[in-house]
Amino acid sequence: MKWTKKICSKFSILFVLLTLTNLNAKGNFDKNTILASVGKKNITVGNFLTRYSDYIFSSGIKDNIVTRRSILNNMINEILLYHYDDNSNIFNNPEYKKELEWARKQTILAFLKDQEIFAKLTATESELRDAFFKTNMKVSARHLFAETEEEAENLYQLLQTGADFNQLAKQVFTDSTLQNNGGYLGFFTWGDMDPNFEDAAFKLNEGEISKPIKTKYGFSIIKVEKKIANPIITEDEFLRKKKHVERIVKMRKISSEEEKFINKIFDSNKLKINDSAINYIFENLSSINQIEKNNPPEFLYVVKYGNKNYSLNEVLQKINELPPFHRRKLNSVQNIKAIIKGFVLQDILLSMAIKKSYDKNPEVQKVISNYFDNIFLRYKREEVANAKVFPDSLIYKFYVDNPQYFMNENQINVQEIILDNKELADSLINEIKKGTNFGLLAKKFSLREWSAKNNGEIGLSDISKFGGIKDTLWKSETGNVVGPIKIQEMFGIFKILDKKNGDVKDFTEVKNLAHRLLKKEKSKPIMEEYIEKLRRKTTVVWDDKLLGSLELQKN
Repeated sequence: MKWTKKICSKFSILFVLLTLTNLNAKGNFDKNTILASVGKKNITVGNFLTRYSDYIFSSGIKDNIVTRRSILNNMINEILLYHYDDNSNIFNNPEYKKELEWARKQTILAFLKDQEIFAKLTATESELRDAFFKTNMKVSARHLFAETEEEAENLYQLLQTGADFNQLAKQVFTDSTLQNNGGYLGFFTWGDMDPNFEDAAFKLNEGEISKPIKTKYGFSIIKVEKKIANPIITEDEFLRKKKHVERIVKMRKISSEEEKFINKIFDSNKLKINDSAINYIFENLSSINQIEKNNPPEFLYVVKYGNKNYSLNEVLQKINELPPFHRRKLNSVQNIKAIIKGFVLQDILLSMAIKKSYDKNPEVQKVISNYFDNIFLRYKREEVANAKVFPDSLIYKFYVDNPQYFMNENQINVQEIILDNKELADSLINEIKKGTNFGLLAKKFSLREWSAKNNGEIGLSDISKFGGIKDTLWKSETGNVVGPIKIQEMFGIFKILDKKNGDVKDFTEVKNLAHRLLKKEKSKPIMEEYIEKLRRKTTVVWDDKLLGSLELQKN
């Protein structure tokens, strides 16, 4: 078994399992035979076979000499960049060090979950045959979506009393496609959808409507339109695909089994979070590195779990250790609490993994090494690209040739009425249709005070500010009234007053952006030119005859 990364949304833990076919050399070649030399560094037959087998498996490309040379060439380039160039700026970069440590921890945690959860999952013969049958069936369905169970139950009751599925879809969806096609999802097969949604859909008969089904997104009511099964399924085909189906069945069980595993080792009742400390951290995020110098208030703890207290300094250190892509999530008090809870859980899991010596496992060390290589190469590419400077004439030409990258946003001006009551929203729509002045209704009923004072008018604004309803509003004609549209727990009615297409920004305003995008577009030739300079200073040789004569076989 070989495992690689996939972020688990609940606690940002890496976890997935893949079965690989290993490829080995046949013949008289020892794995330690030198295939290529880069200065004083060697690439052995064994090094190459490991890398090449992973690539062949993941890409599905058939073995050939061109691909062999390409992979070996990549390995040579990586050695040149890492060992025969000045990388002091990268190696001393605090963000680089943080990413390495993050990758190390997540790899250890992935292996822990592999051993403690996935390895212990089972699939019965009945489950496998049922799954195999479903993989040979296509289902088309439509659905109605609700964020809460109460809303879903209300929709279900309306359907039971004769409400039209298509009309309800117009009310519950903000996406114009789903609004207009009655929530139709088209055909899907087993493994394409949320497991709970899928299980319900495959059990329904054509034309049958489900009760509300809880999914990871909310609640869905499903109506199956058509089911098409493969009429010929042989026992031989089942046996050939059994291992593959078994893996899928086990993967579908991971989420619930992971939750059970976490609940065994982590008691949420023992977790106490100091709200005052969290608010202080949130208010000072922009200057988090200066907090210690600013004489912060003393808190007995920021978070406490059982007998373990996390001080302000400990929590700040853990926040600073987060890679940039996770630090950007610290945009609310609630998210800070969730991430701090993740710190506590991660400490518990890492302690368990270290006690079991998972951190010393050879496969873990190999995966860590691969992640480290990938992180280094990403930083190196950025460094090389950033060092390249293009003349203004080329930057301007890129700007002129690619106006789509430099457009001002489309803008729209609407009147709005924001309500927390669906019945009131429906009644106001009827009033507007009868000719009642929109602005007067907005001033009287809308819950957003600042716009209500202005007859509901919000002024010309970038279309992106309207989030999930931006497409619906932009596609509506000027003068049209749209709604009521459900927005979280509220309902919005909108009248389109004006629309303005975005124009191209001035070159002086976007010159730096154009330069960055040009570097990105030219990143491959930039890197090739850079590596060629390193090759001129380093002796590189490889045995092409040996490379071509390696015979690969499946274990």
